Formats: sequence, structure tokens, C-alpha cells
Amino acid sequence: MVGERLGRFQVMALLQAARYYVLTGDLEKAYSFGLNRAIFYAWAKRRGVPVAASREKIARGVEVEKDSSGRTLVYVGDEAAYLSEHGWFTMGGQDQTPELFEREVKSRVEKVMPFEEAWRIAVEYVKSFDKRTLLSQADFYEKVYLPVRDSFPEIPPRKGRQTTLF
Repeated sequence: MVGERLGRFQVMALLQAARYYVLTGDLEKAYSFGLNRAIFYAWAKRRGVPVAASREKIARGVEVEKDSSGRTLVYVGDEAAYLSEHGWFTMGGQDQTPELFEREVKSRVEKVMPFEEAWRIAVEYVKSFDKRTLLSQADFYEKVYLPVRDSFPEIPPRKGRQTTLF
């Protein structure tokens, strides 16, 4: 569909999923993470809640810990998200499963372009950033998401880096 663009929610979910996939190689959990983070940021925006990193230091990568109540937290750098007992990222008692990602993100992407193409573009784009950027909640939002949130799948050229997607 010429001229149609993806919604910001779908772009966030797609890029967050690509972020997790690039860092871990786990596709199914990446879909869960992408949907989880898109829901979280949409909720925070509606509520006017400032989004701050869960911890100060950028970790070496993705780390799993238990919080004081025994719930499982996954840190992606300085950003944390809860895992359910089923192994999916969760928010408000609802697991963000790959099937839910397909319904909420993939099906909407496919109204604009083939999902496989959007996924390839997202992964290549995310891979063009260094690991430190991907592990920083603020840097990911500002440097990866914001420049393309209204133009994806068109990726503007970045200074000092030539990225060819086609």
C-alpha cells in the first residue's frame, strides 16, 4: 500500500523485538519483549509517567535476576522487564506471547508491507548500532527509535555510517 506507514506502536514493538533478537538470538522471546516494551511505553506516555532506567549501569548484556519478592526480572542493559512463570515477558498479569505479537504487531505490519521484509529491515537497522547503544534504554529510544518512528521502513542515513538496506 503506497504511502502507508506503520503506527508508532508497531515500530516500537518491531525495533524492541529486533533489539532483543540482536542481543540474544532468541526470536520467540524477542517477540515477547518487543510487545512488552511497546505496551509499557504506550502506557507510560498515556499516564505522563517519565521513563527512567531500572538501574544505573549498562550491563554486559542481558541478565536474569530474581527481585525481592521472587519474581524473575530480565535486564536488557539498564532496562528491566518481568518474566512470567511461563517464560514470557509479562505486564499487568498478561503474558506477551509470540502469538499476541503476531496479532497486535505482525498482522498490522502486513497491511503495509510483508512482515519478513519489515523484520529484515529492523534487524539490519538495529545491528548498525553498537552494543552500548542497544543496552541503554535512553540511547535506544533517542538514537534508534525516535529517528524512524514516523518513517519506518525508510531509514535516514546516519553520520559516519553507510547503511544500505536494499
